[in-house]
Amino acid sequence: MNTLQDFSWVVDKINNGKLDFDHIWIDDNSVVRDRLFKEVLESFQEKPIKVFQIGAIESLENKYRIGSGWSDIFFGSYIKKYGGMLTIVDMCLNHIANSNFLSNQIGYEANFIFGDANNFICPGYDIYYLDGADISYARDAYNQTLSQFKKIENTNCVVLVDDVPTKGRMLIDYLKEKQIPYSEYSFGSGMIKIDMRSK
Repeated sequence: MNTLQDFSWVVDKINNGKLDFDHIWIDDNSVVRDRLFKEVLESFQEKPIKVFQIGAIESLENKYRIGSGWSDIFFGSYIKKYGGMLTIVDMCLNHIANSNFLSNQIGYEANFIFGDANNFICPGYDIYYLDGADISYARDAYNQTLSQFKKIENTNCVVLVDDVPTKGRMLIDYLKEKQIPYSEYSFGSGMIKIDMRSK
């Protein structure tokens, strides 16, 4: 559960300009996820984008900024500056409340959906961030991620998947079987990027 101290830490970062699009990138070599978000966003060359994100911010404790990445602030801050739309889906109202708090504080608009992302994911977005259930929380976590990807696999987009060992093992097998190119990153719990814009 979040405390006022957690929120105070975040508000302090916002007030000191550390959570806007031009300043959120961290140069520390251990925070490669930030650089991947930046690389993908910069590839859209300041054009408006639509982002579909599965998984809201689980906690506003500062240790979660590094551990979880807080992708909202990257996508949302880009959209605030260049236009577009951010949709965030989560099955936990507390997580949605955290993401909603940050969107209000930083000043970007986001659409929040409470429910199972499998019921809402669809073509029409430029970036999909698949960061749903881990296998430790849901026995079908691997199936969930694979099912989500299959619903958008013919979309002209970039797909990012976080925590591959606990969410994306079946997806990796599927990508190899279908000979769909992807890039794999070993930082954190492992991520993959599937750039399908050349399809």
